[in-house]
Amino acid sequence: MDAKLMAPGAGGACADSVCAEGGTEMDFYEEVGIAPYINAHDTYTVYGGSRMAPQTLEAMAQAARHFVDMEELQRTLGQRIAQMTHNEAAFLCNGASAGMLTAAAVCMARGSMWRFSRLPEIVRGTAGEIVTLHCQHNAYDKAIAASGARVVEVGDADETPVYELEGALNENTAAVFYFASALYARASLPLEEVIRIAHGRGVPVVVDAAAQLPPVDNLWRFTQMGADLVIFSGGKTLCGPQDSGLILGRADLIEDCIRFGAPAHGVCRSGKISREAMAGLYTAIKLYLQTDQTAHTAQLRQMNETIARALEPLDAVARTEIVPFGPVGQTYPRLFAYLKQGIDAKAVRDAMRKAHIYIGIEPEKNAIYISPLNLSAEEAVQVEHCLVSVLTAGPETRP
Repeated sequence: MDAKLMAPGAGGACADSVCAEGGTEMDFYEEVGIAPYINAHDTYTVYGGSRMAPQTLEAMAQAARHFVDMEELQRTLGQRIAQMTHNEAAFLCNGASAGMLTAAAVCMARGSMWRFSRLPEIVRGTAGEIVTLHCQHNAYDKAIAASGARVVEVGDADETPVYELEGALNENTAAVFYFASALYARASLPLEEVIRIAHGRGVPVVVDAAAQLPPVDNLWRFTQMGADLVIFSGGKTLCGPQDSGLILGRADLIEDCIRFGAPAHGVCRSGKISREAMAGLYTAIKLYLQTDQTAHTAQLRQMNETIARALEPLDAVARTEIVPFGPVGQTYPRLFAYLKQGIDAKAVRDAMRKAHIYIGIEPEKNAIYISPLNLSAEEAVQVEHCLVSVLTAGPETRP
């Protein structure tokens, strides 16, 4: 089948996608004229993150039927989540970016509502600097600057000398932010060493671990290492609402998140989370912690192995490989197919998109990859059939 002819509803390899429960995809997108995609790439925001379980959706629907005291809901769910994740306290917000903004503001305010209320202006008595490692600079750290903080980068792309971090810490330092997605960057200092140095100066350490699940024990590993606050996305592997996030850590700092954070007025107001999303995230965390991760990983690997067996005989494929980690070190399997010379990975990706399927690519290796995190068994079959069709189609896969 020519890849140009494959589209949802056309039948064959790329017929209508199916939901996690195995039924035909929803009427809503048909009503508004939008074709749904199969996500074989990853839990990226541009695709909508991940899928929520029926229990999560039902909890959100139940929460929507009644009004509550939002602070009471925040405290109650926070206490339950903290207990489940072996942490002192927890705060729910509307995404990891809001978590970073809130954590930065809380660290700068140092318990003072007056100082917090003036942010993003840095006023008398406010520690207005937040230290980051230059080698960890990324697309998301603008959330720190949005609080009004002056971001001080230490080190460079090649190394981060200890003396640079030590020298950057002073009475104006509110916190050190550490991005767990950069744990494997060659220039990064180990998190343990950053914590030791910062705590030696009385400076808290905030870890952005938005996408650092699995393994599940990351929900408490970073805080047990000594991190003061750790931030996770609720809409990625936790499979909560896309617009939800979680801060775990020290009880006194979480108390300030509740005092200063949304829905309170100030720079954190944009981090406001709904009661529906709070109920959904709480339920999603419960389900995630109840999941047999070993069995789940085995299911994901089996999907990959089935697709790999279909791709290996193709003339377009040089070899396949299943790696046991995600793009930022998470512990789940991804399938890579390395393409032969004359077959272009970008062209294959584009042809798959025409079939309403997202896949990943690594252009420098001329490879495509499949993450099974968001695939149902039925969708995995469709991905397999579409890939085989595209890779045998000919001209569309050429540079």
